[in-house]
Amino acid sequence: MLALHLKEAFFHLSQNSIDSVQCGKRFSEWDEYMHVDRPIEDKLIDKMNEIDDVGGGIILLVGSAGDGKSHLISRIRQISDWKDESFYNDATASSSPKKTAIDTLKEALVEYKDSNLYLTNKKLVLAINLGKLNALIEDIEFKAEYKEIVNVAWSIFNDDATPSSSTSRVKIIPFSKEQIFEFDLSSTEALPVNSNFLHSIMGKIVARTENNPFYKAYKEDLAEDVSPKDPLILNYQLLSMPEVRNTIVMTVIEAIICYRLIITPREFLDFLYSIMVYPQYDSYKEKVNFYEALLPSLLYTGNENVIQKAICKLDPLKHSSTDHDSQLSVLFTSYSIPVSYFNVSHIKELPIEMLNRINDFYANNGRDIERTTKFVFRLKHLLCYHSESKVYLSFIDLLKGIFKQDIHKMQDIYDLVSKTIPRHYSSYYEKSNMIPLNIQGGRYRLFANLLLKPQKITPYYSPFEKNNFLIKFNMSWKFANGNILLCMDYQLYSYLYELNRGKLSLSYENEKNLIFNTFVKQLIEKCDCEQDITVVRSDTKELRLSESAFGNIELQ
Repeated sequence: MLALHLKEAFFHLSQNSIDSVQCGKRFSEWDEYMHVDRPIEDKLIDKMNEIDDVGGGIILLVGSAGDGKSHLISRIRQISDWKDESFYNDATASSSPKKTAIDTLKEALVEYKDSNLYLTNKKLVLAINLGKLNALIEDIEFKAEYKEIVNVAWSIFNDDATPSSSTSRVKIIPFSKEQIFEFDLSSTEALPVNSNFLHSIMGKIVARTENNPFYKAYKEDLAEDVSPKDPLILNYQLLSMPEVRNTIVMTVIEAIICYRLIITPREFLDFLYSIMVYPQYDSYKEKVNFYEALLPSLLYTGNENVIQKAICKLDPLKHSSTDHDSQLSVLFTSYSIPVSYFNVSHIKELPIEMLNRINDFYANNGRDIERTTKFVFRLKHLLCYHSESKVYLSFIDLLKGIFKQDIHKMQDIYDLVSKTIPRHYSSYYEKSNMIPLNIQGGRYRLFANLLLKPQKITPYYSPFEKNNFLIKFNMSWKFANGNILLCMDYQLYSYLYELNRGKLSLSYENEKNLIFNTFVKQLIEKCDCEQDITVVRSDTKELRLSESAFGNIELQ
């Protein structure tokens, strides 16, 4: 018998569920239970109060599909005294087959034209996606009649490293700068990141309360004699462990930073469904699918969800180390779960039925030893999160220093860029202020002298909101006719980190890193190559190619 009650409860989280799409009008009982307060809710209430104070105006709630705009509006409707007509949720809809969504929007926003904006007593919260907002402010008629809205809206497109602007009557709240996790500068942990929001969602799912539909379904299934070895029952018990939930949160954050994931609440709920319910659950067979249907396997090897696909790259089995090799050799040669492999506290919390079944597989004459080894190894990692990537740990440490305006960290990253510029063109030449020209041969490499003047880094980080920051920052070098910028994010840092460790970029590889390639070419344009060029031979001996006072080319 399958755990059908629990499966039905988790299906509410799936992208395929009707509950995954909000109408923005009212909360269902399900929405009410799953609601988790977010900082952006308080921000919206503050902006609404500001509009109340001046007598009228408009608030642009800007984001992307699935980030919670409709859910937020449904919530605010319940607790505010603004009328229903003060909320416009579906900015992609048209009121007539003969009208576009933009035409419909312009009709709905008549009260907020420049000519009416400071006369109206109407109030509106407009939830709109970034793409639709861009199309709206590019409309010729809208540009002419709604200049104040256009100017405010452009603030989120022009420069994402500066706070979004607002006026007394036009406010803007972008979801794009509201991270789904926090970066705590006061933390003494190696990884000063966490997510109250993600923890709260999972906390609601495993809460042992009678109003929790998941826990209620779990108890109903057990009361109906569903096997305690059922994978969904075991997964629910695993998710109930704080250590497991912590690993899930920290792994998701690592995936966000390493792979530029933009995770919406809707996608995270679908992710939870994907790591809890085995895709072939209805045809599940214990002997064949036991390991594959459990949370450690679904987390690190599943591909049903965009988050799962990213986390697959973080599978601990894909990261080789001496410690990993030692663990795997012990697991592979054991006849049961090795004594002391798990902490005593973990053994007490882990489902006993799962541990017994693992030992049964161990005792099966080694037939499933490879599957068993992989599963137990992943289970241990799930119980004690740690990143396998030194680059990731280094980047987080750098980001913390930049957010704290640590000049030593700024100097470190500028030094790293300076050192790796020649290596981008396959050279170990390390003399400062020397830029490799894009003319590199096997025996000779050409460099030009250029004085680099790094400027102080000003990242986007709010000291008042730990989830309001960007996972990147702009570096800048000063020149007489304008600065040259380089946007540093994890992907670029990872590339430079590897170059600094000794890797040389091959000619076809450096063209792939367009950001850094463009940056170096901008530096080359600043060099005075007509006056002086340094030629470095393969034996590292330097030659100078220069122009004499009489125009002759001299090689010294």
